[in-house]
Amino acid sequence: MRLFTGLFLTLAGQALLAAAVPGGLLVWNMHSSYMAQLAARDSERLEAFAALAAEAARAGRPLELLMPELDMRDPQRLGGRVALVTPDGRPIAGPSTTAPPRVERPVVLNGQTVALARVVRPPQLTSEDRRYLATQYIGIAAIVLGLFVALLVAAYEIARRWARPQEELYRMSRDVVQGDDEVEFEERGPREIAGTIRNLKRIARQFSRVEAARRTWLVSIADELKRPTQELGGRLSLLAASEPPIDAELMTALEDDQRRLTRMAEDLSAVALADLGRLPVRFANVDPRALIHNAVWGNSKRALAMGVRLETSTLPEYTILVKWDGERIEQLFGALIENSLRYTPAGGRIVLGLEGSRDAWRLIIDDSAPGVDVGLAQRLFEPFYRMTEAREDMATASGLGLATARAIVEAHHGRIEAGRSPIGGLRIMVVLPASPPTA
Repeated sequence: MRLFTGLFLTLAGQALLAAAVPGGLLVWNMHSSYMAQLAARDSERLEAFAALAAEAARAGRPLELLMPELDMRDPQRLGGRVALVTPDGRPIAGPSTTAPPRVERPVVLNGQTVALARVVRPPQLTSEDRRYLATQYIGIAAIVLGLFVALLVAAYEIARRWARPQEELYRMSRDVVQGDDEVEFEERGPREIAGTIRNLKRIARQFSRVEAARRTWLVSIADELKRPTQELGGRLSLLAASEPPIDAELMTALEDDQRRLTRMAEDLSAVALADLGRLPVRFANVDPRALIHNAVWGNSKRALAMGVRLETSTLPEYTILVKWDGERIEQLFGALIENSLRYTPAGGRIVLGLEGSRDAWRLIIDDSAPGVDVGLAQRLFEPFYRMTEAREDMATASGLGLATARAIVEAHHGRIEAGRSPIGGLRIMVVLPASPPTA
């Protein structure tokens, strides 16, 4: 439920109570007052009837003959509602009932009570009474309705006034989260909310400056790293051809370090360019099976040296042509294998697979235990994020591998997910469309 709707419905409910409760009390009071008025009128009329009955008794007329005359003379007020009884309660005339009398008056003759006149039934409303009450009820209903409408309008205005700055604050925070630092707003509403919006705008601008600086630094650092790593590769080639030759084990270690620096520079450049939305991707027809075999062949020597088996499974038996950037996909496989090597112990396995899925293909890489917490799996794609269980000989890894993988996947309009592997460790699944979407 939106804020305005919730506020308005709450205030509307209170407005209904504020109008209906007094209206109901007015109706109840009106009805009670009118019934009390009718009871007072019954008392006056019964007083007159008791005096008439006393005169009739003084003249020697039977009291039971007075009832038909009363019913004929006053059929709408007392007719059929008055009973005459003896002082000890025996009925003389009129309706008999065991209910207590509503009004009672004595019939006195020569100072003695010879009978009692009682009203034994509630009053019957006449057409005149009904018209009067209907007029009063309509008036009360009109007042209640007018009060409710006025309160409803007030509720709408109050809800709109309080909800608008809150909705503006929500819109601004959403735009800031989406990376829009040029947020605009109108200073309306309570002072505290307007101040919060101004502060949020300042935060957005400061964050934008910091984010722009961060992206610029990443690109600059990546460019600066590329030059010395490329030059280092050339110098290592000269060093390998020098006389006397240097120690082969030392040369291998230097070449491994140079390759690691080169990959780090490439990963950092890919992450930085993807962050700016400028990661270059050149689509061409490639065979993903061949890319997987190349990745296995290129990393098998290193995996074997670490005691890890690098395998393939669920590869199609026929050639497949897709429209991907072959170099970027090879970089993707290198980053994924690098990540698995960081956490797979000696004696473990890394398995690469390829499965078809409609107009897309699933690239799957599984590794052996230990795995990762599913709740932390998606954090693996954050730049420089590391799990504490990395192997000691991989502690110098950059932490950019999976961030690079995500950048490449997003540039191919695909998605990448992490979860538990059926062989005990981590499963990374990449889903890529067979060809890039057309506009």
